[in-house]
Amino acid sequence: MKQNSANRSPQVYLRDDVIPSLLSGSYAFVSSLTYFFIPLFLQDHLKFSGSKIGLLYAGLSITGLFITFPIGFLNDLFTPRTLIVLSLITTALALWGQGFATNFIPFFLVFLLFGVSNNIFRTSLDALMFKGAQEENRGTRYGLFNAMRMIGFTAGALFAGYALLSFDFTAKLRHLSVFALALVLAYPFLAATPGKRWELFNYREDFFKKEVIVFSLWLFFFTLHWGAESTCVSLFLRHHLNLQMPGIGYYMATEFIAVALASFWCGRLVDRGIGPERLLYPGLIASGLGHILMTYPNVTFSLAWRIIHGMGDGAVMIAMYEGIGRLFHVDRVGGNASLIYLVTLVGSFAGALIFGPLGEYAGYWVPLAISGFITLVLLPVLVWWQRWEASHAAL
Repeated sequence: MKQNSANRSPQVYLRDDVIPSLLSGSYAFVSSLTYFFIPLFLQDHLKFSGSKIGLLYAGLSITGLFITFPIGFLNDLFTPRTLIVLSLITTALALWGQGFATNFIPFFLVFLLFGVSNNIFRTSLDALMFKGAQEENRGTRYGLFNAMRMIGFTAGALFAGYALLSFDFTAKLRHLSVFALALVLAYPFLAATPGKRWELFNYREDFFKKEVIVFSLWLFFFTLHWGAESTCVSLFLRHHLNLQMPGIGYYMATEFIAVALASFWCGRLVDRGIGPERLLYPGLIASGLGHILMTYPNVTFSLAWRIIHGMGDGAVMIAMYEGIGRLFHVDRVGGNASLIYLVTLVGSFAGALIFGPLGEYAGYWVPLAISGFITLVLLPVLVWWQRWEASHAAL
C-alpha cells in the first residue's frame, strides 16, 4: 500500500537543504553580534546617544529600500550563489571597518556597508532556498533553514556575552570579519540554479494583487517589533533586569533556541497539511503577549515569556515563508520575495526610528510593550479580513 504523503517523512537534501541552512546559521552567528549587542558597545565605549543608535539601526534597514528589489531581480536573472559570495566579502570588509571606527560618521558608513551586505546575503540565500524547494519537503526546508539561523544567533549571543566583557571588543569584530570571509569556501557546494530574463511588469502584476497587499501590510506591522528589539532589548536587560554581559547572552540564546525549535516543528506541520493561517494566528498571540509580559522586572518571569514570544515568532516566520512560496511563481520568487523582505525592512526601520529614542526617554520596556500590543491587534484585524473575504466570495 502506498504511504500517505501526510505521514511520510520528507526528504532533506545535502546540496539543496543542508548546505544553505548551515551557511544561514554561520552568517547569523556573525551578524547577531552586530545586530543585538553593538548597542551596549556603542553606549558604553563610543558614548553614542539613543538617537544615534536608533539612526544606525534605521540605516541598516533603509539601505534595503534601495537595493533589496534590484538584488532580488538579479537573483532571478543569474544564479544566487554568485551574489552570496559577493555579500560575504562585503560583510568581512564592513566588520573590519567597525573594528577601527571610533567616531559616529565613520562608524555610520561602515555600518551602512554592513546593512548592504546583510541585505544581499539574506535576499540571495532566500532566493536560493525558494528556487530549490520541492513540494513534498517545502515546510521542512523552511523549518530547517530558520532553525539553523536561530542556532547561529544562539551561538553568537553566547559568544558575544563573554566577548563584551573585554574592552578589546574591536578585536572581536576583526576576528569575525575573517570568519565571514572564510564562508566563501561554501561557494562550490551551493546549487547553481539557472536564471531567466523577466520584465519589470511581471513583478508589478505579481505584487499588486489583493492577497499580496494584505500579506505585506500585516508583515509591516508585525516587524515593527524587530526595530524595538534591535534598539532596546539588550539595554532593557541591562537597565531593567540588571543582567551582566554573560547573563544577557544566555537570556537571548534561550529565546533563539525556542525560535529554532518552533520553526522546525512548524515546518514539519506544514508538510503534514497544516495551513499557514493555523500557524499564524497562535503565533501572533504568543509573540505579542510574550513581548508585553517579558517587560515585568523579574528575570525568571521575563525569560519565560520571552521564550513564548520566540515560539510565536518561529511560527509566524514559517507562515511567512509558506505564504511567499504559495503566492509567487518560482521563477520570479527572487524578485517577489525581495519585495516582501523589503516590507519587513521598512517595518524594522520604522520601529528602530520610533522606538530607539522612545526607549531612551521613557524606559526600554515601553517600546517592547507597545510593539507587542501592535502584534496582538493584528489578530482580530486578520480574522475580520478573512471573514469579510469569505462573505463576499459567497455572494
